[in-house]
Amino acid sequence: MKLKKTLFFIALISVFCGFSLINWTTGTAYAEESQLQIKDIAGKDTYLMSDGSMWSTIDGARIIHTPGTISAISGNVYHGMGITRDSRLISWEFGAPDVLEGKTGVKQVSGSYWLKTDGTVWSGDKPLKNLNSILLIADGDKNFAALSSNGDVLFEEPYKPGQFKKLGMVEQASSIKSMAVHDGRVALLYDSGKIVVYETSNFDDNGRIIPVTVAEDAVHMVYVSRYPTDALIVTLKDGTVWVTGEYKDRWKLKDPIASLSGIVKTAVDSYKDDLSEGIYAQRNDGSWVLYKDGDISPIDVPVVTDLAVSISDTKPFVGDSLKVDIQETYSNKAKIKVPVRDAKVDVEKPYLMKLQPDGTLKAAGVGKTQVTVTSSGVSSTVTVSTSLRNNLKYAKQVNSNIFVPAKAAIQALGGTVSGGSEGMDAKFGETAISFKAGSSQASLNGNMIRLKASPILDKGELLIPASLLTDALGANVSWDAKWKQAQISFGDASMTIVSSETAGLIKKAMQGSLAKFIGKTYWVNDFEGWERFSKITVTDVLPDDKGEFSIVFKSGAGQTLRSYSMNSSEVMQLFADRSSLLNYDPYQKFKWSASVWKQIKAGSVSLGMTKEQVQLSWGNPVAKDITSGGGKTIETWGYSNFDVVSFVDGKVILIIM
Repeated sequence: MKLKKTLFFIALISVFCGFSLINWTTGTAYAEESQLQIKDIAGKDTYLMSDGSMWSTIDGARIIHTPGTISAISGNVYHGMGITRDSRLISWEFGAPDVLEGKTGVKQVSGSYWLKTDGTVWSGDKPLKNLNSILLIADGDKNFAALSSNGDVLFEEPYKPGQFKKLGMVEQASSIKSMAVHDGRVALLYDSGKIVVYETSNFDDNGRIIPVTVAEDAVHMVYVSRYPTDALIVTLKDGTVWVTGEYKDRWKLKDPIASLSGIVKTAVDSYKDDLSEGIYAQRNDGSWVLYKDGDISPIDVPVVTDLAVSISDTKPFVGDSLKVDIQETYSNKAKIKVPVRDAKVDVEKPYLMKLQPDGTLKAAGVGKTQVTVTSSGVSSTVTVSTSLRNNLKYAKQVNSNIFVPAKAAIQALGGTVSGGSEGMDAKFGETAISFKAGSSQASLNGNMIRLKASPILDKGELLIPASLLTDALGANVSWDAKWKQAQISFGDASMTIVSSETAGLIKKAMQGSLAKFIGKTYWVNDFEGWERFSKITVTDVLPDDKGEFSIVFKSGAGQTLRSYSMNSSEVMQLFADRSSLLNYDPYQKFKWSASVWKQIKAGSVSLGMTKEQVQLSWGNPVAKDITSGGGKTIETWGYSNFDVVSFVDGKVILIIM
C-alpha cells in the first residue's frame, strides 16, 4: 500500500498561544545518559526520552516538556499512560503526565489498561474480573487481549466486557517477548524471533483457532489500521522492515520497506491508528526517522540552543537577596523556565555572592563577580557588581596615605578576619593577607610585600593603608577632598568610608537643598513595604554621623514613619522615582473600581486591564514590542522575570507568567 506524504514539524510558539511548563519529578535522582536520545514514540510529536523525560506538542502549538523518570509510555499526544522507573503509574490528558497516587507495582501499560507485577489487570481504579496470573497485555483497535502464566491466549469478547475467549495455548509463556492485538487478531512475538498470529475468524472444522506463523526472525512488531486489510509491521533481526499483505497474504511479510535499514523497532501514531502519519523507525544507533511514501526524514532530539539568565538586580547592595530566573530555548522553539535547583550555578568569587538553599543569591561583599549558570550543557554568564548601602566610618588621610578601618573594610569586601588591634589575618576566598600595627611588612598569599604605609592604631581601631586592598584585590582607592571620605571601588561596585569630618561637611552643604522636600506630600507606590497608595507627608530629613539621611514622614493617620538611611543622591532619586513614591493621589487621578484597586495593590494583572493599571501593578517593563496585523496593533511588555503581557486597544489580552 502506498503511504501518503505529509510534513513532520514542530510549530513555533508565539505570544498568542504561549507555552506550558510542568516541572515534574519523582523518585530518586537518575544518572543522565551520555547522549540524550528518543527512547520511544507514542505518536506525532510525543517522545519518551532516554533520560526519563517526555516531550509532547498538542495541536502543533502547545509544547510541553516533562522532566521525570519515565521508563515506558502507551498512548498518544492527547492522552495515555506510562510507568516510572520505580514502577508507579502515570497518566496524561491534554497536558503533562501526573503520578497517580497509590498506583504502584506496575509492570506494563497498554492503552487504558495496566498490568501489575502480581498478575492482576486494571482499568482505571478497578481490576478486571476473570483475569489472574497475567504475564502480558495488549490493547488496540477497541480489542483487548492477555497472556496468562500458564500460556492461555485470552481475547475479550467484543461488546461483552469482562468475558474472555481462549484463542489458544502456548508452551513456555515466559518465552513470549511481546503481544499485539488488532481487529480480532492477537500476535505473539517469541524471544526466538517467531511471530504467531491468532485470528478469531481463522478456525478449523472443530471451531479451534488455527495459529499462523508470520515470521521466524523478528525483533519487533506493531499493528496498524489499513484499508482494506489491517497490517502488521514487522522488524527483522537483519534490520529490515516488512508489512504484511492484503486478504490471503495477511499472514505473509509481503511488502518490504526498502528505504529502511538498520532498524530495531517501529511505532505508529496510535491516535490516528493508520498509516497517514507514516512509520516511525528507530535505528540501531538509537536515532529515529519518519518514513512516508518512500521519503525518510530524521526526527531531531530537542536540545537547548540558548540559555537566558536574569538576575533580579545586577547592581545590588551587600545583604540583598537576588532572584535568579533561568529560561532554556530549545531547537523546537520551546521556552522552558528552569528551577535554580535543577541548574548548576558557579560564582567566580564565592566570597562576594553566596547561593542560598532556596535558590536565591545573597550579596555578601563589595566587589564585582561573574555568575555562570549551566543547564542542559549550555552556560550563560551574568556580571554582578555589589556596593555597600551604608557608609563605613573612621577613614582618614595621613601624609597623602588613605587609611581605612581594617576589620570593617575587610568584612564589607566579603572577607573573613581574625586577630586583634595588634595584627590581623584576612582571607578573600583563596587570597590571604596578614599585617601588623606599626610594620610596613605584610604577607600576601605567603609572600612578603612592603606596604606604602604601616598600619596604625587610632583610638583602639586598627587602620590599614587602603593601598593594601589594591595590592591584594585590585581595588581602586581614592580620597574625596571635598567630603573628606575614602572611596573604594571595583568598576560599578563601590563603598564609601567617611571620616569624622564628613557628616558635618555634608550636613552643612546638603541640608539646605534637601530641606525643600520637607512639607511635601506623596503617595506610596512601592517603598519600605508601607501600604500602597497611602498618603504620607515629609516632616524632616535627618543626617547621621555617616553622612547619610533618614527621611521622616507622617501618615494620613498621624503615624510617624522613618525610612532607611541613604546618601543625598539617593534621597533626590527617591523623590524623583515614581516607582517608589507618587506625587499625586492615584485614587483621585484614576477613578477605577474597588476590585481593580484591590488587584493592583496585590501586584496582580488580569485580562482587560489598561496599561496604567498594569504599570501600577507590575511596574515598568524592561522591554516593549509593537506589532501590527489583521487590522490590529499589539503592544507587548516583557519583564525581567520573563513574564509577558500584551495589549490590544490599550487593554490586556494575554498574560504569560
